[in-house]
Amino acid sequence: MKVCYLFREKEKKAHSIEILFDTISCEIQKQGLVVEKWFKPISLIHSIVEVRKLKADIYHITGDCYFLALFLPWNKTIMTIHDIGMYKNFEKTVNKKVFVLVSFILPLKLIKVSTAISELTRNDLIKLIGINPKKIKVIPNPLVLPLSFYPKIFNSKKPVILQIGTGNHKNLIGLIEAVKELECYIDIIGNPIADLIEKMQQYGIEYSISTNISKDEIISKYKSCDILYFASLSEGFGLPILEAQAIGRPVITSNTEPTKSVCGNGGILVDPKNPNEIRESIQVLMNNTSLRNSCIKNGLLNVIKYQKEEIALQYLALYKSFF
Repeated sequence: MKVCYLFREKEKKAHSIEILFDTISCEIQKQGLVVEKWFKPISLIHSIVEVRKLKADIYHITGDCYFLALFLPWNKTIMTIHDIGMYKNFEKTVNKKVFVLVSFILPLKLIKVSTAISELTRNDLIKLIGINPKKIKVIPNPLVLPLSFYPKIFNSKKPVILQIGTGNHKNLIGLIEAVKELECYIDIIGNPIADLIEKMQQYGIEYSISTNISKDEIISKYKSCDILYFASLSEGFGLPILEAQAIGRPVITSNTEPTKSVCGNGGILVDPKNPNEIRESIQVLMNNTSLRNSCIKNGLLNVIKYQKEEIALQYLALYKSFF
């Protein structure tokens, strides 16, 4: 059986989908399947012409180019949908509605099955776009980085809090407001806007900022931190939660889906819009050794079900079931 994984343009700045399905495809190959990877050309016409030349038993669109399903054999095509935040969280303009029609509504009417990376994404597709529930199966993202338990003595006097991502939905402002009266150090991966940097300086918060860092540097950040803060306002999944748990760090995340389910019992759930609640969760972790150890233990257990081998087997079972 040959599976062709279809990716967005190589020129895209983000690479999370590519890394994710590189990992999955490697595991799929171990199960005896033949894998081909195809990247969408920038030109729309070129994309349509080239995609029709592909030959495979299964065509798996990995993300951000779902309209290509319209030009593939419908009974051999599957899509993995990460989120629909660009439609859900913004004004429903004519352009947005056309995009949703071409990318989701029409393809999902024609193809056999699609996967969503979380129950939240699946429910959004059903409730907001009207997709048939029978056509959407949930398969979560696997843990991609090569991470394993790395014990560290917790710095209860001045914990290092790791913040990954600085888009508005990542809620760095919630962390800043929470720690302004605490002795904490914020380690930021991303590029915060000037207003947030000014606010940290105004409050006298110690911080560092890293951008465009390597996998090894990201792993080092996880090892060096005491707490992962991931109380986002909106997420499609929340892979940093699993990454921190695999290293053995307690997590503070949002009490909303999908982060609530991804975290399991391996962290503290907070209202991301309530800085006081975020502050209290940090203080609890600073002062309660038993709770910290419980979060770490539960996190290590939680991450087992997100191992790449397990997720690849779920995709393999889906391929065999539908194709």
